[in-house]
Amino acid sequence: MHEESSPSWGMRGLRKWLGTAPETRDELLKLVQDSRRFLEPDTVAMLEGVLDLPATKIREVMTPRTAMISLQEDDELLDILHVLIDSAHSRFPVFSTDQPENVVGILLAKDLLPFLIDPKAKLDIRAIMRQPVFVPESARSDQVLRMLKNTQTHIAIVIDEYGATSGLVTLEDILEEIVGEIEDEHDTADEEASYIVPDPKHNTANAWLVQALTPIEYFNSVLDADFSDDEVETVGGLLLQELGLVNDLQGQVIELNQWQFTILEADARTIHLIQAVRQ
Repeated sequence: MHEESSPSWGMRGLRKWLGTAPETRDELLKLVQDSRRFLEPDTVAMLEGVLDLPATKIREVMTPRTAMISLQEDDELLDILHVLIDSAHSRFPVFSTDQPENVVGILLAKDLLPFLIDPKAKLDIRAIMRQPVFVPESARSDQVLRMLKNTQTHIAIVIDEYGATSGLVTLEDILEEIVGEIEDEHDTADEEASYIVPDPKHNTANAWLVQALTPIEYFNSVLDADFSDDEVETVGGLLLQELGLVNDLQGQVIELNQWQFTILEADARTIHLIQAVRQ
């Protein structure tokens, strides 16, 4: 029998590999990466994810505001139920009616059960919503994970340097940085395929219908564009950044880098569907 195939050789090799204790995070990360001959690939990937967390800012993990599914504090029960059913989410940020940039609470879907049982009960979101947890965009992912664990909370609102809402992050978002994508029954394998489709109503081949949630990186790769995603991640976020605060998003036309974007569908706070025409 060759020495390489004996169990004792494996243990001696492992002891030798662990003989020098790493002194820095980079040395520890290299040690983990070099451990592939001793550990399962999934275990190595998970360890790499854990070690990468301190270097990952929460803005890199969060769902941007343009992609948030939210409520307003004066919404009626029927409106809330439509949002709940369509999204299949269990927690919803609640925006202030008077200050539309600010989240004032988190509504848990289970807290609506008494109002479904008793149709005569009057719903006031303010009375049942939970106090939100706020974190800055610059927070480290490991710090936010620890905060969510300590507060027994599953969702945090991410705010920018001016205190306005820039997105949200969930416990699942951060865990996915460690273990990889966590798919559930509501995830679709071909989600990206529906982001961009040719516009059937346009008389040229240079027009597309684009979902506002389309990642800029994906838009660039599919349509050979070169928009920056340094500050915002989605096409909807890019257009909101250009527009600033406007009273009516729907119908707005924005021209950027030889592209003309027309907002086809939007509500008071969120862009949903865009027409993109290459000029």
